Parts: sequence; C-alpha cells; structure tokens
Amino acid sequence: MSAIGETSEVGFILNGIDILQGIESEALRDIARSVELASFNSGEKLIARGQKGERMYMIFSGEVEVLIPDVIRGAEKKVTLSKGAIVGEISLLTKKPYSADVIASTDTSVLYLNSKVFYRLIKSHKSFASRMSNLVSERMVQNGGINQVGNYQLLKRLGEGSMAIVFQAYDPVLERDVAIKMLKYELSHDQDFLSRFAREAKIIARLNHPNIVNVHEVLNELSTSFMVMERLAGMDLSAVLKQKHRLSLVQTRRILTQVAAALEYAHNEGIVHRDVKPSNIIINQFNHVKITDFGIAKPANDKTANIEGSPYYLAPEIIQSLPVDGRADIYAMGVMAFHMLTGSPPFRAQSLDKILDMHVNQRPPDIHNYRDNVDQEMALFIQQALEKDVSKRINDWKEIRKLLKPINRSKTIQVTEDDVVFLTRLKGSSYKNAAEIISALKDTVTSAGVEHEISIQREEATEETMTIIAVNPDKV
Repeated sequence: MSAIGETSEVGFILNGIDILQGIESEALRDIARSVELASFNSGEKLIARGQKGERMYMIFSGEVEVLIPDVIRGAEKKVTLSKGAIVGEISLLTKKPYSADVIASTDTSVLYLNSKVFYRLIKSHKSFASRMSNLVSERMVQNGGINQVGNYQLLKRLGEGSMAIVFQAYDPVLERDVAIKMLKYELSHDQDFLSRFAREAKIIARLNHPNIVNVHEVLNELSTSFMVMERLAGMDLSAVLKQKHRLSLVQTRRILTQVAAALEYAHNEGIVHRDVKPSNIIINQFNHVKITDFGIAKPANDKTANIEGSPYYLAPEIIQSLPVDGRADIYAMGVMAFHMLTGSPPFRAQSLDKILDMHVNQRPPDIHNYRDNVDQEMALFIQQALEKDVSKRINDWKEIRKLLKPINRSKTIQVTEDDVVFLTRLKGSSYKNAAEIISALKDTVTSAGVEHEISIQREEATEETMTIIAVNPDKV
C-alpha cells in the first residue's frame, strides 16, 4: 500500500473505471478520498478463492487473470482483465468468501476499498449502491456466478422495477418454479424501504385469494432481502394493451370483475393496495387474473398518503395528501376501465404536474366520445369510480359487481318446453370460418327435417363468435 495523489487526480483516474462511470460527482469524490493504492508483481495473487472478502480492487494499470470455477464442466475458466475492471466486489456485497483466484499476469497497480469503507459508501450514496446492485444481478444465473438463494436455484432474470429485480427460480423441495424478488442494494440499507419490503411480504402472506399473488417466504441473504412468491404465467395487462391497444367490453368486464373480487377481499381484510394499474395485473392463458405488487399497500386506517404509484392512476386524495382508503383503488379501477376500452388513460399530459392537476381539478371525459358502443352500466361505473369527491365515489361492492357483470345483449330466443337450445362458441375464428361452420350446422338440422332458428352474436373487437341454435325435435 502506498500514498496516492490529490483527490482531483484520483477522481480523474476513477473516471476510467468502468463501473464508476456516470455516478454522481459527490459519490466519486467520496470514493476518491477513500481509496488506497497497492501494487502486485507478475504472478502474485491479489485474491485467493475461499478467503473472506475484505477488499474491492479497481485495476489502474497492468493485467490480472481470474480463475473461475466452471460448475457445469467441472473445470476452471480463465478471464483476463485490464485497466478499468473491478474484482472482489461481489464478495463484499454478499459477505461470502471470494469465489475465484485473481492473479497478476503482469506487474499491476490497483486502487482498492476495504470492506468498512465499502459498506459506508453503499449506505451514503445511492448511485454507487445502484451500480453494485446491477453488478450482483448480472452475476446471478451465470456459470460460476450466484446461482442459488436459500434453497432456491436461480434460473433466469425476469424483470426489474424501481425497488427490486425479479428472478425465476426452482424450489427443489416442492419441485416447483417460483419468482424471487431481490430488493436493490440502494434500498437494502434504507430502513424505510426495508420496512416497506417486509410489510409487502406480511400483507400478501395474510391475503388468501385466488386473484392475489401468493408469497411463500422472505429471505435475508447476500446483504439484502428476497421475497419468494408463486411464479405467475401469462402477461401483465400493460403488455396486453400495448399489443391490442384496446379491449372489448367482454374482455374488460372479465378482467375488472376479477380485479374487483381481489380488491373487495383485500379491503375487507383492512388493506388498501394504492398502486392498482395494468402492469400489476397478470392475466394467464385462461383469462385468470392475479394482482401483484402490494409494495405501497397500507392498512386502511393509515392516514399518510405519499404520492407513489403511477401518476395516471392516482386518486385525487392521494395527490392532495388526504386520508386514503379503499376508494382510491376504486378510482384506479375506473381509470383502468377507461384505458382498457379506449387505449389511453382519461388524463394525459406532457408533465407530471399537469397530470396530477387534471386528476384533482379536471372533469373526466365522457367515454362515449371515445367509444360509442359502451353500455350504460359500464359508462356509469367509470363515471362513478372517477368521482373526485371521495364521499360521492361509488364504494358499494355489490353495486360495482352489478355494473361490471357481463351482459348478454344477443337476440333472445323464446324457448318452450319442447325446444332444445345449444350454444357453440368459436374462439379465434374469422367471419368466413364461422360462416362455414354455421352453414354446416344449418344443413345438418335442415336435412334432418328439424324446425330450427339460428342467431349469431359477435362481440365487437373480440375473437369470439357465439352461435345459438334452437331446435324443436318434435316438429319433423
């Protein structure tokens, strides 16, 4: 170890370190004040596999060779790193021994942070912690990287949100796939977010409903927290809307009815979701809906109302920091219904402030101006759900279920005790294909000499056609 130059000079050097490029200047200056310099001769070992992680090295000059165990082939993989690379950070983050040997292949100079300073920087600078989160997530599900959390085998990365990174994993005990949500390192030292993460787990764990995601357990490993949940198949509603732009009345009712069932249950349990939006609604191939991400959910009697969640779905009372209850979720349902039927939320603007102002002060547009075939029941639900005055907003779940209940507006066939009626639903069928099938059915009953009547219904903008055939087998 030896002394290094002025902070400004070190900062210039640190700008050449790949992982530190673009982080906040204050964090970079703090790192510059904290690093120390070390030199290694060619062939000398910087890091020994199995030793406790004590330092993060940043290569300033020379080259090193990293010998990584290949867990698949049972051999070692050699990787050469040079100026700007970083080694040893994963062991500091995970508080596990070094997993690879690192040997200087030339005379090498490095800057390093010891573990004590490293943890202080993580707690002090979110931009530095964020970069470290990205490093860990990149090393997950890699050969020779981090492939297990608790008893769960990591399979692949699924996605990333503002608070967490989500992985698909396998539970070898129960032989099932699960989803694991890893709290980001920039939040793992923030007590408020730790409490929120733990609260989400407790909230979901106490909710037992077919339309709410199940949580299995919470793990504290690798210097952060992991939530293990059921693995959901399907697409989120946000992706569905991007693909289809807007949905039919039948599809909209089918989804909202299930969302309403989940929220009614949660509200009865004393929990308000507070972040109901399309990206938190998962729909599988059987059109079954599950609500996810209760990260900012709170008890209904919690009077705090921070502006969180998507601005397009925020109820006025949240924006105005007024007491919040389940009616905020109903407002979000109204916004979502409008979005699903028209392809766009009711309030859109170029700035966040303008969107929030519209929620508070601007009257919602009439949905019939955007889609004229919306029935009165659905239009009434949207109108009453988007009521800005909380005291006037619909909150009777029985009434909500009634307004959202699918309505069959097909031609009514008068059926007597001598009639037989059967329905044929054709999914993913064109008018041409449907006509051919219906024609064949008509030919069959006609050739049998059966008196019959045929009615055809096609719900606008769906892929479903229903044929209703009423026959009187006694009238031959």
